[in-house]
Amino acid sequence: MTDASRPAPREHEDDHVERMLDLLSDPDIDHVFAEFSDINGISRTKQLRTDYFLDSWASGFSVNLLLLAQTPRNAVPEGSGVGEEIDYGDGTLRPIPHTARRLPWRDDAARVLCDVVDGDEPVDASPRTALARVLESTPDEFEFTVGSELEFYLLSETEEGYEPVTSHKHECISWATEEVSAYYNDLAAWSDEYGASVTSLMHEHGAGQLEVLFEYGTPMGQADDTFDFKRLVKQTGRCHDLWATFMAKPFGGRAGSGYHLHVGAFRDGENVFEADDADVVANNDDSGSLSQTGRQFVAGIVDHAEALAALGTPTINGFKRYERGSFAPYTASWGYDNRMTGVRIPSGTTRIENRIPSADANPYIVIAATIAAGLDGIERELEPEPPVSGDPAGDWPPLPQSPEFALAALESDDTLTARLGDELIQAFVAAKRAELESFRDTVTDWEREQYVKTL
Repeated sequence: MTDASRPAPREHEDDHVERMLDLLSDPDIDHVFAEFSDINGISRTKQLRTDYFLDSWASGFSVNLLLLAQTPRNAVPEGSGVGEEIDYGDGTLRPIPHTARRLPWRDDAARVLCDVVDGDEPVDASPRTALARVLESTPDEFEFTVGSELEFYLLSETEEGYEPVTSHKHECISWATEEVSAYYNDLAAWSDEYGASVTSLMHEHGAGQLEVLFEYGTPMGQADDTFDFKRLVKQTGRCHDLWATFMAKPFGGRAGSGYHLHVGAFRDGENVFEADDADVVANNDDSGSLSQTGRQFVAGIVDHAEALAALGTPTINGFKRYERGSFAPYTASWGYDNRMTGVRIPSGTTRIENRIPSADANPYIVIAATIAAGLDGIERELEPEPPVSGDPAGDWPPLPQSPEFALAALESDDTLTARLGDELIQAFVAAKRAELESFRDTVTDWEREQYVKTL
């Protein structure tokens, strides 16, 4: 992970519009994908003829708002707030000009990310709107930077099922990394054109498990880049006849895939999370790397950890990632350079790493919820418990071990609900409860193996 730095100055919106129109004036580009994130972080699009897009982009394109809250397999949840309650009505996709990109795996198409609006008002159930809402409430004195580390599995599909592209947990083993070089070469080449430039590849702990890093950015810029990165990773896999998946735990007994979010904060160019001499004396903290503001931010994350687990672990499968004695968090805890905690303060440039989310989480929601929880800690002047060394299991409260408990914690967290928006939480909970209901109605091979002959 590269060091956090101050955000770059914004360009004028007219410049973005001009660049978008220049890009789409290329006669080879016949199609434009109007793209947005649903509640799951899945990319959804409307494919439009370029001439139609250019004629109509300023007014936007109609979209069924129910798409925001459907499950990954497109089941329709009850009580989402964007379905029956609004007669399954439409909103509008409003293109964001600076996100216009040529699709690097095609020679005839581009895409533009879109906000979801209803008339002139943002739709509060949209994840991108929720992040914008949190950022609007951020004190002007803070400039946040965000970096994302996501693990994923690269799989081949066989008659027997899915198999990892490498055979064992070859963590950082050179020859195993070389095994996926053709895939990574395309990923790296396409990432520059797609706007989420990758910087490095490492083979992770699980067989076929990889981690590819890309640069820090502003919170919204990083959310857009992470959304793009996940789409790029998956599409590059398909171009190599492979399946890249951010599923948190695709194999039992093997490493899970996490989403480690690094947050930095600056005031007038100074790192506000970094301790000065007064902080060291006041906190009696020999490590001396975290300021009082940083400690309060950490305390906010720890205080809201159960609700963050619901938002950062959006699938039933993801809760299998929380294991004692592993590099995945099991507790609502924090520590300095301790990979067994839920919140880690890494070495190097002082920043705060939220390790609770799994790789399948929605980046807009993860970034919004993490910043919202941290700001609540600052505003309430919370003081965290002393940092933990070693395995915190048994000494610190465990994270929720099932979606039922996590969703209940989320619904009772009035602070995060207010900051992210009632409508987003309503849509999220409805979608996740629909998945739970489907899972309960499914009888698995494991159950038949266990009980058909024995009971």
